Amino acid sequence: MNTVSLDAIGAGLPLAAAVAYLPRTLDVTTKFTCAMFVLSVVISSAFSYCDANAVHVVPGAILLCVSIWLPRARGHNREIPAAMIFALTFISIFPVDIYGAYTCHASSGQARIGGAGFGDSLLHTPLSLSVIHSLIYYFCERDEKRGQVPFGNFLRRQWAFTLGDGKPGAAAPAD
Repeated sequence: MNTVSLDAIGAGLPLAAAVAYLPRTLDVTTKFTCAMFVLSVVISSAFSYCDANAVHVVPGAILLCVSIWLPRARGHNREIPAAMIFALTFISIFPVDIYGAYTCHASSGQARIGGAGFGDSLLHTPLSLSVIHSLIYYFCERDEKRGQVPFGNFLRRQWAFTLGDGKPGAAAPAD
């Protein structure tokens, strides 16, 4: 049995961000995104594996992202922020990493969840998918508004913990 601990940077930092983004995520989640999220968790659980050095988690959240990004090119899914992608991606791989830490046999007998720190996939995967999401949404919105999208306001809308008057369900500020 491994001694399991949580790394402050590799797991604690993205966990704090995912929890902070959770109210906004739940506000914009639809039945379709819930179904894709459940499928993402199943993919991550079924295709992940471990060796003596690490738990290797397959990010099933890529399916969730692609199913959101493709309709965006046709003007749908405008309300989905990068914050939601970050939170759902992290939540889909975190339990698998915890399970692997407890069940796989580490060579040293010590398993650290998020043990690679800034290089851990618990931080990299949600961050990279949400940055890609931001870029896709920025260029789609820029195309729709014919280049009249202030980049700072766009990033604020995508990455804010809340919108408008501080409530997760408040309307997005107009550009």
